[in-house]
Amino acid sequence: MKPSTDKSLPASPIAARTTPATLYQIFRQTRAGAFVPSFQSDSPVISVESFLRQSSAIEAGELRLWGHRYRRVIVAVYSMQEMTDFGSPVLPRVTIHSGNRHAEIALGIQILQFLREAKPKDTDTTRTD
Repeated sequence: MKPSTDKSLPASPIAARTTPATLYQIFRQTRAGAFVPSFQSDSPVISVESFLRQSSAIEAGELRLWGHRYRRVIVAVYSMQEMTDFGSPVLPRVTIHSGNRHAEIALGIQILQFLREAKPKDTDTTRTD
């Protein structure tokens, strides 16, 4: 078989696995405990916005935003089972940011979303009495 002359594609499956990934990737925890990628982007704003919209693959699973530049988890969402006063289990979700930059981006996105969803009150001052 003749080798491909297209330089944009990796020549082998091994090269395909070692090509650099995007700067940010979102990983969701599966029932087996493994983390699978679900989204990737080079933009910090797009990746944080997508992270805020994601849900874990299972009920008590984790969700992580990995930064390849920083080589660490930037934002993580954990679920821990707690018992209420009535004895029923609940799963509160805890978001942990490892730095201020991405926490500020997330806060800005949430503020913009709140302002878009807020409906202005009826300010009609004309009276028809």
